[in-house]
Amino acid sequence: MLASLVLAAALPSTAPLAGLHYLVGTWNCTYHAGAVRFAYDATYAYDRNGHALRQIASWSGGSDEELLAYDLQHGRWTAVVLDDQGTATIIRATGSDPNHIAYHSVYPDASIAVTFDRISATEYTLHGTVRAGGKTITSIDTCLRGAH
Repeated sequence: MLASLVLAAALPSTAPLAGLHYLVGTWNCTYHAGAVRFAYDATYAYDRNGHALRQIASWSGGSDEELLAYDLQHGRWTAVVLDDQGTATIIRATGSDPNHIAYHSVYPDASIAVTFDRISATEYTLHGTVRAGGKTITSIDTCLRGAH
């Protein structure tokens, strides 16, 4: 285990993560799933000496925080999401393309799928599905830089 930690420390682990630099700053987003629709702000900043990207999302009545990193040794993205109810979700995606990342949850279950797509330097989308209460909920988030 110690050898893998030393190797991980020696690898330049930020390469694909640098492709998400355009996200740094604040975005105005809209979540839409069926009849549910609400606006939220997402703010991104580098953390952990540039080895992770932190997103803080906030909306009327709630918020969550996400820490995103790229594991160069295993060729995968990992995001840990903590919400204001104390729930943690871990999602992973393989590949190194920072413009299209197809995540699948690994904790607490495997019912969540989220695909991040960069549309332009000022727009991205999240397409999601989750199984809850015996139903599949499909959602789309559209995020714009500088929109109000």
